[in-house]
Amino acid sequence: MSIEETNLLCIFQSDSKEKVIEEIRKSMKHIDDDELVESSVRVIEKLSCMSDEEFSGIDIEFVE
Repeated sequence: MSIEETNLLCIFQSDSKEKVIEEIRKSMKHIDDDELVESSVRVIEKLSCMSDEEFSGIDIEFVE
């Protein structure tokens, strides 16, 4: 995952991959920035393709 994608995960951090996906989808209705929407879609796609074990192994830490 890119730095931007990891930072997005930080915002919606949860132990549940499904919960993160759900929260990102809910928030997308309120996002006016096209790049952020595209990043959100990429994160959802990546999370959807990974196992729960892979998700739990992601180091979710905000990076500047």
